[in-house]
Amino acid sequence: MLLAAPSLAIALALGDAPPPAPAPSASLVVEVDGLRGGAGTFRAWLYASGDGFPVRPEKALRRLAVPISGSRANVVFDGLSPGSYAVAAYHDENGNGRLDVDALGLPSEGLASSNDARGFMGLPSFDDARVEVTGGEKRIVVRVVY
Repeated sequence: MLLAAPSLAIALALGDAPPPAPAPSASLVVEVDGLRGGAGTFRAWLYASGDGFPVRPEKALRRLAVPISGSRANVVFDGLSPGSYAVAAYHDENGNGRLDVDALGLPSEGLASSNDARGFMGLPSFDDARVEVTGGEKRIVVRVVY
């Protein structure tokens, strides 16, 4: 065992190191259905864990805003490593960059999440919204609820 460490050090010094890990090559394409008109922007947040899902965008791995065409939009999260992800999104109808709420604090703009996950009397969980991305392109459809 004493020879293993020096052998490794010599191999690394000579450039005989293992090849680097492959670059992330997966993508998650989110097809959005059920938008109410084409005004505003569709905003989507991609989470790699339950930390902050679905209401803390600063904890999201990625945040994208895309234009709306009719009642549809497409969001593409490229350059992902294979793994578990969840999407939380909303229709920013007035384009003000935030989810608007009514006097009771309930959303007044449409919401969506991967797997169309809905919380019972609350927010959806990361586990309910979890999507496995294994490589290549994974396509999902989310429906907006107003």
